[in-house]
Amino acid sequence: DEVKQVLVGILLGDAHIVRRSSTANSRLVYAQTAVTHKEYFDYVLSFFRAFCANNYIPQSRIVRDNRTKKTYSAISFTTMQLPCFNEYRDIFYPSNVTVVPDNIYELLTPRGLAFWLMDDGSRHGSGMHIGVYAYTNTDVDKLMFTLQDKFNIKCSIHYNKDKKPRIYIFKESMDTLITLVKPYFIKEMLYKLGL
Repeated sequence: DEVKQVLVGILLGDAHIVRRSSTANSRLVYAQTAVTHKEYFDYVLSFFRAFCANNYIPQSRIVRDNRTKKTYSAISFTTMQLPCFNEYRDIFYPSNVTVVPDNIYELLTPRGLAFWLMDDGSRHGSGMHIGVYAYTNTDVDKLMFTLQDKFNIKCSIHYNKDKKPRIYIFKESMDTLITLVKPYFIKEMLYKLGL
C-alpha cells in the first residue's frame, strides 16, 4: 500500500511506465538530476529496489538540454517488467499519452502528494508551484479539484512565460499542506516547503 501511494505521486511527477508491447508486462522508469537530488533518488529507489533485478545498479549519464544548451548529470533506475505495473500503465497511459486518471481523487494520498511535490514542487514567494506542463486543462482541473476538495488546499492555475500551466498553492494553505506532507519528506527536500 505504501509503495502504491509513492508510485501514484511519482507518476504525477518524474516517473513513467513503459510497456514494449500489448502482451508484455510493464516496467517503471524513474530519473533525477544526480548531483542535486541524489539523496531523494536513493529514497525513491528504496521503495522499488525489490522490483529491480538482483544487484541492480542505477544508470548515470550526461544529458544535454537542447533548449537551454546546459549539460547536467542524470541518474535513473528501471524495474523489471512485472504485472503489478500494468494496472498503472493502463490508467496513466490509456492511449500511450500521460493522463491524470479519473480516480485520482481516490488514488492520491498525503504520502503520494509529498512525492509529487518532491518531484515537481517549487517554492514561489510564500506559496508553492507544482509543474503540470505535460497535462491538459481537464487533467489539471482534476488535480486542482483533488487538492481543494480532498485536502482543503486553496490553489489556482498560473502560466509561465511559455504559457505552460502550473498549479499555485496559496500562502494561506501552506500550513495545511506542510502538516499533510512533511512526515513523508526527506530532510534534503524540505527546502521546497520553505523549511
